[in-house]
Amino acid sequence: MKKRPDGSVNFRQVARDLGISVMTVYRVVNGDVHVRHQMRQKVIDELNRRGCFVYSPQRQIRILFDFTNHPYLSYYGHRLMERLSALGYTCLSSEHRKDYELFLNLVSECDTVVFASIPTDDIISAARKVNKDIYTITLSTSSNADVTLSPNNVKGAELAARHLFDNGHTHIAVHCADRHPTRMERLKAFSGQMFCLNPDCRIDIIREKIGSSTAEVLQEYFRNADPVPTALFFLAGEFAMLYRRDFEPVLPEKCHDLSLMTFDNPNDLEFVSLDYDFDRIEFCSNELLDWAEYYITNRPMMKKRTPIHTSTGVHLVIRGTVKNSKKRSSHVQK
Repeated sequence: MKKRPDGSVNFRQVARDLGISVMTVYRVVNGDVHVRHQMRQKVIDELNRRGCFVYSPQRQIRILFDFTNHPYLSYYGHRLMERLSALGYTCLSSEHRKDYELFLNLVSECDTVVFASIPTDDIISAARKVNKDIYTITLSTSSNADVTLSPNNVKGAELAARHLFDNGHTHIAVHCADRHPTRMERLKAFSGQMFCLNPDCRIDIIREKIGSSTAEVLQEYFRNADPVPTALFFLAGEFAMLYRRDFEPVLPEKCHDLSLMTFDNPNDLEFVSLDYDFDRIEFCSNELLDWAEYYITNRPMMKKRTPIHTSTGVHLVIRGTVKNSKKRSSHVQK
């Protein structure tokens, strides 16, 4: 392509030749830091080749990862850090619960904050107060962040309710641990679907407070339950593993006819081997990382700050641990 008579380069023609929008070319020329590194380099190389030398060192995008004492979120947060560091982003870390002042200072210097820390809405608002342009992302938790990423907890919980209902269960205990960040979203969806399917069903909530033992909480519930439920649903796979390891050996008579179901993939946590093979609602956490990387490298329009919630797919896996209560009741009556 020849230069124009005045020596300038036709940006529209450059865009057509590269198969991109002309706005992308202008964003590169104007130093927009949110153009992907690979695309920026591609445009710069082409402009330089045509004699339009616009390259100047770009400010490196800084991403703050905020953590807490939560192994699941911390593991995937660090994996995302590794991915983005390999793409040339500057990644910093904080723990707002341990050093709130440092967290805010880092937020003021960064472009994006990724919360792997179960943030409250007040924390996100505080981050926006010190940096009005901060881009906020949360992993696996509902929030008022710009982007929330989680498995489809509502659909998964509804699938679990339908599975138990189809197998005739009308009295179900649900284990709900305070340290599980998405427990309430799953619990509400499960309860709502169960009562919609069977308004006369009974749902017992087994609450595990922070610092409590899963086995002790289950033992206390089952020693006092009257009548005993026909099914037990765990809202997270970690607790299903603890049930099998620490509860079954203590009260085996309570487990003989109990149907079991959980949420999560037993192979999901690569740093912990979860020992169970129950009927479950399964999803792939790596999909959360893929979406997080996408939203960071392709920052959406923030003019209206309309929250984006992306849910990854879930599906029912049947392993035979949810028994048919209708058939068992019929057999007992005979």
